[in-house]
Amino acid sequence: MLMEESMADNPKKRGRDRELVSEQEHEVAYLMRTARVTRQKALEAIREAGPNRDKVMDYLQSK
Repeated sequence: MLMEESMADNPKKRGRDRELVSEQEHEVAYLMRTARVTRQKALEAIREAGPNRDKVMDYLQSK
C-alpha cells in the first residue's frame, strides 16, 4: 500500500468529510455558533447522535 493513499489529508478524497463532525475544538466551536448552544450541549449532541452532522443538528433542535 502506498503511504500517499492512506493519508487522511489526501486531496484526491472528496465528499463525506463535510458531513461529519468530531469533538475537535474548531468543530465544537462551529456547532456552538451555528446552533447557539453551550460547549457542553454541543459535545453531548456529538456523543449522543454520532458523527453525522445532520443528526447532530437534529438532536440539538429536538432539545
